Amino acid sequence: MDFMKLLKSLEELLYEVMVMLVFFPRTLYLTFRHPQRMMDYADTELGDVQSDQYNDTLSPPLFLMMCLGLNHLVELALRTSDLSVLPHFLHDPQNLLIFRVFIFSLLPLVLSLRLMAKLGIALDRETLRPVFYSQCFVTAPIALMIGMATMLWQVGDANAGLVAHAIFWGGLVWYLSQQVLWFRTKLGCGYGVALANALGGIFAAFVLVLLAGMVLGFISAAEKAP
Repeated sequence: MDFMKLLKSLEELLYEVMVMLVFFPRTLYLTFRHPQRMMDYADTELGDVQSDQYNDTLSPPLFLMMCLGLNHLVELALRTSDLSVLPHFLHDPQNLLIFRVFIFSLLPLVLSLRLMAKLGIALDRETLRPVFYSQCFVTAPIALMIGMATMLWQVGDANAGLVAHAIFWGGLVWYLSQQVLWFRTKLGCGYGVALANALGGIFAAFVLVLLAGMVLGFISAAEKAP
């Protein structure tokens, strides 16, 4: 009986892995083509019963993690990163991936909190979830593009560098424009106010990333100290 349960679990695991391989490119395509629609879709899907949620796409947090995971796998395969400059505990690929997920999750979190504060929505686990999920949809592609650009920069080739700049700055413009449209729709404000909110949220997230980097720097210095 236990053996049959194990087989059933393996069947489900295999199916879920194959489903992710199919729905990852679909979700990425839909997010690039209809980003605002996908952000609204994240809200509506959470209103369904759990078994019916995200039947035709990946869930937003999983989508974000898969984009970061794809970057991570390519980076490991190409060996483009110098991990020696990082603290020792980040030399482990698993720890490095977890840290990157944490860093990129700050963007959807901070922007979600900013919108909720502007709308006067009480903060709890249930009110934060739909806003956070919406943000994860558009954070995933920018995470993928930043990772691609970083790897191309590390190649050291001039042409690769030009492509890296195009991907990086194009991705940032795309991401900022989606945030402006999102704040404008949700707050019912003009483009100027929406831009200020988008830039304010992104800047706050960037400050948190810098603080995390400083903490890592202190850890790295402490590890190297005699």
